[in-house]
Amino acid sequence: MTNKNEHYVTEHVKVKDVDTVEQAEIHEEHIVHTEPAFNKAKFAYERRNRTAEMRQQVTTFAIMIFLTFIAFAMVAAGLDKAIVLPILILLAFIQVILQFFYFMHMKHDGHDVPKLFMLSGIFIAFSFVVTALYLVWLGDPLK
Repeated sequence: MTNKNEHYVTEHVKVKDVDTVEQAEIHEEHIVHTEPAFNKAKFAYERRNRTAEMRQQVTTFAIMIFLTFIAFAMVAAGLDKAIVLPILILLAFIQVILQFFYFMHMKHDGHDVPKLFMLSGIFIAFSFVVTALYLVWLGDPLK
């Protein structure tokens, strides 16, 4: 099914060996096109980068599980609400930041527009929460 010069690096990527360079001549223009050879150094570099990225994601996932465990432990311990609530909000904020940067890949270049929309959404949501708290604590201040 495959030539002896081809092998599959992953399930979907077919790669040719370094020695294999196919040339196709176009008879009308007499131009020779050369297919680039497989670059082992580039492949190794990209593989190291993907491995490092996966390691960061697994580490971040472990950190988020640990933060969730801390939140459950604080609630289960029956600590005072005045202490638990701000800490829970801080832990949730840290987890949201970790989600954005490591699982939604916002740390990579080229995600400026999604970052803008997310920050706008966070600002609007924060504004609604502050307004709701203001209305609840002060009753009906518009009278």
